Amino acid sequence: MSGKVPQLKATQIRKAKQLYKDFSGHEGDEFEYVKKPEFPDAVIVIGELEAVIYSTVRDDEHERYIHKFRQESRALLCISPDGDQLFIVGGKYQFTDRGIVDK
Repeated sequence: MSGKVPQLKATQIRKAKQLYKDFSGHEGDEFEYVKKPEFPDAVIVIGELEAVIYSTVRDDEHERYIHKFRQESRALLCISPDGDQLFIVGGKYQFTDRGIVDK
C-alpha cells in the first residue's frame, strides 16, 4: 500500500486481509479492486435469505460451503429496481475464521 491510500481505506484493507487470512489459512496479499455497486434509494424485497452456498479455497483445498441461517438470523434478499443487482440486507450473522456464523 502506498502512502496515497486514505487512512480509513488502509485500515479497512488491513482488517479485510486479516479476516481473509484467518478464514482461508493463507495470506491475503493479492487483492483486486472491484466496483462497489450504488445502493439504490429503493429496493424490492424478494424474501428472507434462508441459505448461502459458496465455494472458495481454504487451507489450499477447494471447498464448497452451505450455510443455512437460523430463522432469527436471516437477512432479506433484495433486488435493485432495474433487476440487475442483488442485495443482502440486515440479518444477524457475522463472517469469522469459521465462515458465516449466526448470532
